[in-house]
Amino acid sequence: MGSVGSQRLEEPSVAGTPDPGIVMSFTFDSHQLEEAAEAAQDQGLRARGIPAFTDSTLEEPVPDDRYHAIYFAMLLAGVGFLLPYNSFITDVDYLHHKYPGTSIVFDMSLTYILVALAAVLLNNVLVERLTLHTRITAGYLLALGPLLFISICDVWLQLFSRDQAYAINLAAVGTVAFGCTVQQSSFYGYTGMLPKRYTQGVMTGEEHPAPAPAPSGSPKDSPAHEVTGSGGAYMRFDVPQPRVQRSWPTFRALLLHRYVVARVIWADMLSIAVTYFITLCLFPGLESEIRHCILGEWLPILIMAVFNLSDFVGKILAALPVDWRGTHLLACSCLRIVFIPLFILCVYPSGMPTLRHPAWPCIFSLLMGISNGYFGSVPMILAAGKVSPKQRELAGNTMTVSYMSGLTLGSAVAYCTYSLTRDAHGSCLHPSTANGSILSGL
Repeated sequence: MGSVGSQRLEEPSVAGTPDPGIVMSFTFDSHQLEEAAEAAQDQGLRARGIPAFTDSTLEEPVPDDRYHAIYFAMLLAGVGFLLPYNSFITDVDYLHHKYPGTSIVFDMSLTYILVALAAVLLNNVLVERLTLHTRITAGYLLALGPLLFISICDVWLQLFSRDQAYAINLAAVGTVAFGCTVQQSSFYGYTGMLPKRYTQGVMTGEEHPAPAPAPSGSPKDSPAHEVTGSGGAYMRFDVPQPRVQRSWPTFRALLLHRYVVARVIWADMLSIAVTYFITLCLFPGLESEIRHCILGEWLPILIMAVFNLSDFVGKILAALPVDWRGTHLLACSCLRIVFIPLFILCVYPSGMPTLRHPAWPCIFSLLMGISNGYFGSVPMILAAGKVSPKQRELAGNTMTVSYMSGLTLGSAVAYCTYSLTRDAHGSCLHPSTANGSILSGL
């Protein structure tokens, strides 16, 4: 499996139809990469349009997944991406109790996103250099280590002061972000070379309420890890490959290869970036600061739970066979901007918001979660099918770059909304005020 993520499929040198017993291998040749990219560019310049990506000699590999073992492995891999981060961010009542008067949730969110963006950019650069197995294994180690360290040394033993714990938690979130994003980007690149339902499985797993990540989140660990090719030949991901001398592609070839892919999937890239930009403007930052005099700290927990559940439903709905055009997806993603003023009305004016009934943020969170799950998954699922099999891993990594760019911008904008909630926490401290506003607040 490790050689699939960073190596290119090369046709056997034997002429004619491959024998059913032939095992196909993967090799990487930087000169072929440059030639292919230059040929695509020349063709695009001659046609003054988008370069063609069709390759009649290659067919989409279809795994022998009769027991859905590979799909379930991808589902568990998706669980592992965000579970460490969710372990930090969803206990908002604990964070507000331990760090009162601070923007801890906003700080954790922005730290995670900034480090994740750097990680996905680095992974996109190294995708032709490091094997898929190496990237995913390193990601699991970096994600698990800080989570265990914080659980034992900070939560259990309480070895640090308040200020030290604040800084250490942010450092741990950054380390977790790097590890989780490397494996996330690698898995999206890998599933881009497989049928679309496996990409949907990974994205669904990101919101699946499973108890723990599965270290077996790769097809080679399942009993069905053979990919059927044309002519009865097959490729096995568990067969040790001979060590190949790899050389760096030129910088021009790297840029050209990514430019050619981006010209085909630009609408999907913008769609997923806009979707997650709007979501991160509100979640988890602003939603974690919504208060109610009766529900107290339970309201933000309820709102975030509603979002996670509805986002999970949206990712499942993304598996429906709907033929979306890229521009239509982009338009629908932009329409989600309406959630920003609606959530602002749930916290502004501070202390007496316009929409102060707790049902309003729950309804808005439900709708935003479903739309986020759907319009955040469909572009990722469809993008890989618009390029040839040789470009699909790079297309998956490029879509992850757009995904993380939207998250980063959204987290930065979310800080602007924090000032709207600074005075809301003290509005229920006086019993007379709280009792007098109970009827009007419900």
